[in-house]
Formats: sequence, structure tokens, C-alpha cells
Amino acid sequence: MPKMRKRKAVFIRSNPLDRDVRLPKEIAALNQAGYSTKHIYWDRDRRADNLMDLKDHEAIPLKLRAPWGIKVIPLLPIWWGFVFTQLLLTRFDVVHVVNFDSVIPCIIAARLKGKPVIYEILDVYEELLPGGLRTICFAIDKFIMRFASSIIVADEEQIQGIGGIPNRNIVAVYDSPPDDFSKKDARHQDNQVKGNFTLFYVGQLHRERRLNLDKVIEAITDIEGVRLVVAGYGNMVEEIREISARMPGKIEFIGKISYGEVISRGLMADLFFVLRDPILPFYRYICGSTLFNAMICGKPILVNQGTSTTRKVSEENCGLVVNANDVEEIRQAIIKLRDNPQLCSELGANARRAYEQRYSWKIMGQRLVSLYHELTGEVNGAR
Repeated sequence: MPKMRKRKAVFIRSNPLDRDVRLPKEIAALNQAGYSTKHIYWDRDRRADNLMDLKDHEAIPLKLRAPWGIKVIPLLPIWWGFVFTQLLLTRFDVVHVVNFDSVIPCIIAARLKGKPVIYEILDVYEELLPGGLRTICFAIDKFIMRFASSIIVADEEQIQGIGGIPNRNIVAVYDSPPDDFSKKDARHQDNQVKGNFTLFYVGQLHRERRLNLDKVIEAITDIEGVRLVVAGYGNMVEEIREISARMPGKIEFIGKISYGEVISRGLMADLFFVLRDPILPFYRYICGSTLFNAMICGKPILVNQGTSTTRKVSEENCGLVVNANDVEEIRQAIIKLRDNPQLCSELGANARRAYEQRYSWKIMGQRLVSLYHELTGEVNGAR
């Protein structure tokens, strides 16, 4: 009997894996389910290596230096041509493309080959464009959604934020972390934390993202026994570094860290927070990874009003909700948690329970693999 060949998935994203936490998890889930994978990406900084250490995975970079943000638009045709050519030269069973800036060549190539294409929408790039161009690109994006075999969203509320998705096969895959540590390890690290009540923020540090870190720093300045640890990268790094130098013992900046350190630092912290301004549609409709990091660590989280994250925190009763523009409200919420260890423990337990029952990466990975099985005609992984 001839040996059955492995199904092959090709992932397309316009940035390297050193800027990505989500895609490596998805690739690993498909590899574990028996799919071989290939990753076509744009190495814009000419410095990224293939960070995937998997037996059945191949990475193909476009080594072309390019800016980030809307300044990259003039170079997009080069990226599209590279993606289209690679797809024509590659045998695949599914194309999995992330975001609008890469979807057009993938849709065309997949249709030419008669293969399914998964369109994963993580960012609505059109929101960053000027008025007229934003309207045109948004209309194109909505039109393209019709031709995808399936749409993956990072949050069900994206459907409302986009104004409806014209596709019948929509799957929500949350950006939750894999549960790679034991509860025994978690208790051990947690019990080591003594003294200061520690707030922890990790993520991109870009001013354009309206993070309200300045409000948190102002709020904790005169609170005794409270410190802030900040990790990440972006155009706010120098500013945060200078503040930490002026406030030693109160603010600690640790730079860009690995995912493993995110979890180890989170286990030793007392409170996560994400206070991004909901004036940006991305924050209103997409729940980022910070909530799930808090959940897996069994820690409470402080969140801003008016976001998808807020609604989940309220539903799960795993944190406090504040107005991020009100420094005094932030201050009082932090004091409340600092002075009430029992409340922190209860909110943290609720967070961990929500992760295990509804948001774990095990659940999300199975959801992703089931979608692949559906599109490739597999049943329970058997061809």
C-alpha cells in the first residue's frame, strides 16, 4: 500500500517570527497534528533568523529592508510578487495568510491551484490610512473576504468591529499562551514574592498605541510598597528607560524578553494591566494577549473601560475596570488590590479557571486543527 503523503500548509505574514508570538504557536499545532508547514515572510530589518525549531517546517524570507507602518505601501508590490511566485512554485494543500497586506496574491494563487485559503485577520490596517485611501482599502478587504475558504479572527467581537464579515466560515482563535508550566512550579515561584506589590506590563511600547503608561506611573508615584516592571520594545523605550533611571526601586525597565520570561515574571507579579485607549478601533474589538497571560499565571488584571478585554474581565470576574484617563481612579484600584490579598487571590483563581475552561491554547489549537481537517477533507486527522 503506498504511503500517504503529509498535508502541507503554507503560512504567509509580512513580518519575521521575532516579532510574532501567535504564528509560531499555530505552526507548532499544525506540525503536531501531522501537517508539514512552510512560512513565507518579509525580513524587513535584514536581521531575523528562522526562530522555529521544528522537524517538518521550512522558512522562506524576502530579504528586503523596508519600513514599518504605512510607509511600506510603495514596496508592497514587491512583497506580493514574491509571495505569488513562491506559492506558484510550492506544492500545498492550504494557504494560511495573515492580514490584509498579504492577502491579495494568496487569494489569486490559491484559486489558480484550486486550494483552500484561510484569511486570518489580526489587525485592521485600513484604520491607519488617511480617509479616502482607508475607504477604498476597506471596500477591497471586504470584497476579498468573500473569496476566502475561511476567516480566522482573534476575537468574536471583530465581526462587529468590521461591520460584518461576508463569509460563512468564521472561526475565533484567541491569542492565548500554551500551558507550558506546572501548577507546582507556579506555586513555588509565587511563594517567592515578598515585599512590594508588583505591577507588570509587557508588550509593544509605541506612543501611537495610546498605552496610558504615563497615567499608571503617575498613579503609583506616591503609593508605598508598589512597584512597576515594564518589558517590551518600541519608540517609547528611551522614555521608559529614563523614567526608570529617575525612579529606581519604583520603576524597572527590562527591555524585550522571551515568552518564557513573560510567564516567569508574570508568576512573580501581583497585577497585570492593559489600559489602551478604546479610541482606537483595534482595542475596542480585539482582546490582546495580556489578558490571557494574566489568566495562565492566575493573576488579576486592571483594564480600561470600553474594550473587548473589559467585557471578558467583567464576565469572568478576574480583574478591575477603570477609566484610564482618571489617574485617581487607577490609584485607588491599585491600593484596593494591594491592601486586599484575598481579593487578588479570588480574582486570580477566576482568571486561571477561565483559561482552563474557555481560553487555553489547547482549546484554540484544537479549533485551528479542526478547521484544517475540514478544509482538507480529513476526519479526526485520518485521510
